[in-house]
Amino acid sequence: MRKQKKPIYKRVWFWILVVIIIFGVSSMGNDSGNGGEKVSSSTTKQTTQKKMSYYKVGDSVKVGDVVYTLKSATTTKERNMFEDKKPKYVIKIVYHVKNGSDQDLSVGVDDDVYGPDNNKLDNYPLNNTTLDAIAPGKEKDVTVGYGAHSLGSFEIHFKPVLSLEKEAIYKVKIK
Repeated sequence: MRKQKKPIYKRVWFWILVVIIIFGVSSMGNDSGNGGEKVSSSTTKQTTQKKMSYYKVGDSVKVGDVVYTLKSATTTKERNMFEDKKPKYVIKIVYHVKNGSDQDLSVGVDDDVYGPDNNKLDNYPLNNTTLDAIAPGKEKDVTVGYGAHSLGSFEIHFKPVLSLEKEAIYKVKIK
């Protein structure tokens, strides 16, 4: 008698489970502080708040194969007349990205901003806002806008879209 094989769907689920376990175990080892690897520093030192250090304006941080450098985070009087949301403040963030990977990198969507109340801010469309892709080995300055209801201490998180790397977290005070 011939040995009967397991149905195909049982074999597929087995391999899917193996892949999920491998990714889960490999991502557990990436928990190192605030993410990224600092490659250069501005003249200011990192501060510690709640046992977590943050990067500052001017610091270059490598996240996977991508290097992020926060250039500025300021308020702007620029408003978009077509935008339905009318925030009290608009935060303009400019950062530099260097794509060291072997694939195109989406920019302008690789950041998240959290306000003084720890709530995630909504994007706010500005002139010259960057939604683009950068070819492998290339660099670009990126400009994004966010609406805020108050000023104070903001966290800016950078990491490539769909990356499993731990994000680089910058802390800036905007008055």
